[in-house]
Amino acid sequence: MAKKPKKHFFRMLSRIVYLFFFKPDNCAEFVGKSYDRISPGYDDAWTEHMRNLTEALINELHPDFGDIAIDFTCGTGFAANLIAQRTKTKVIGVDKSRGMLDRARINYGSTCDFINADVLEYLRTLPDSSYDIITCCWGLGYSKPFAVLKQIKRILKPGGKAGIIDNSLFSLREIIYCSFLTFMEQPEKLVNLMRFRFLMGKWQLGLWFRLLGFKPTCLSSGNKTYKVLTGQSAIERLTATGAAAGFEYAAAPDNKEQIFKRFAEIIEEKYLKKDGIAITHRYLVGIAQK
Repeated sequence: MAKKPKKHFFRMLSRIVYLFFFKPDNCAEFVGKSYDRISPGYDDAWTEHMRNLTEALINELHPDFGDIAIDFTCGTGFAANLIAQRTKTKVIGVDKSRGMLDRARINYGSTCDFINADVLEYLRTLPDSSYDIITCCWGLGYSKPFAVLKQIKRILKPGGKAGIIDNSLFSLREIIYCSFLTFMEQPEKLVNLMRFRFLMGKWQLGLWFRLLGFKPTCLSSGNKTYKVLTGQSAIERLTATGAAAGFEYAAAPDNKEQIFKRFAEIIEEKYLKKDGIAITHRYLVGIAQK
């Protein structure tokens, strides 16, 4: 029997501390590159998988005819178009990924206007009390959530509504655990930290709504699971959905193939069952009124 590689817990912690405090935070750049690359297949891998959840959020918001709306982290434009179908107005979609916006313009350029910009930076340019409906679907954790929500509150009209749906911090806890174990075998090969800011749960979103003066009208959470047959297919699917956006830059290019091969092996060691490997996305939903 081959000897299992040794885990270096304290070296790993030391490496994380070093990267956090002494390495520039390039997470946003890496995430953008990931989404640019996966944009052609994103709708098949993610939008369709989560379609019913996004549709449920928009239905709960009840957009009215003539409402002025904006959708942040709009991706390929699915949520923005759902709103536009209700309001019969041109909905603005904002995203930092040019690749995703290229798809959005192909999909829904006739019903929506799409803007390539950082969400928080763009929010700060908008006038007070100017929108009836604001949504942020599956991307709040890639920004600065509290600052984004604060700006959303500012630009909403009195009585306007904000709708949020996003993965929680614990969404892919099994996969994150496996990635930690992978780098714990060779901590020096971790060269970039992915510094995401996903919320811990609906309770945190509700708390922030209240702190900012919103009136929460809907707070919920849930999970959605799919199965894959191998560790390699798990990584491929996670990458295609954007759930692992940026992670391919965690290791240097020369080490990437070896690290990902070991990552796949560990996923199989820990979670492969007779019917495959379960990949579970845990999400939160919130709607609030100004």
